[in-house]
Amino acid sequence: MKKISLKNMKRSRRIGILAGVFFAATALLGGTAYAATSVTLTGGTLAVTTPTVANFAAVTLDGTAHTTSAAVGTFTVYDSRGTGVGWNVTVQASQFTMTGHTLAMNSISLPAPTVAKIDATSGATPTIVTGPYLIDNASAVKIATAAADGTGMGSYTFTPTNLTLSIPANAYAGTYTSTVTVSVVTGP
Repeated sequence: MKKISLKNMKRSRRIGILAGVFFAATALLGGTAYAATSVTLTGGTLAVTTPTVANFAAVTLDGTAHTTSAAVGTFTVYDSRGTGVGWNVTVQASQFTMTGHTLAMNSISLPAPTVAKIDATSGATPTIVTGPYLIDNASAVKIATAAADGTGMGSYTFTPTNLTLSIPANAYAGTYTSTVTVSVVTGP
């Protein structure tokens, strides 16, 4: 008769239990293996394209006030930062000047633009601030705002119409110049 040691019996029993657990776990999982994957999204920038601004139509002075207009091209705002912190579009024009003379501040008016998504997966469109806006004054004028809730994440086209310039009856003859600046800045 062969002797079986207690030590060998315990080891055999442990191996049997471990094998049973392994096969039970495999049966429960159905033999399926899972693999993890990930992606890193790096934020881009907040940017605006420069719109074209045509020259105003010429005016012949006749001792009365006049208005004239100039077309403004579309511009695009891109928010690819991936932060959802919001932004504002501002517009400002410098005072019309020529050597020795100026036109009064608050002479240039811009009506409210329309805005549309470029990419359908962009966030909600920003809110247009009620216009028209007098843009030739001491500070930039906010014309649109994207809230800090993910609004404005993506790409948007803004379509303004025309600038209108008011010319007083006592304006000096000559060619006046101004610079229109469109900016996009962080913040709701």
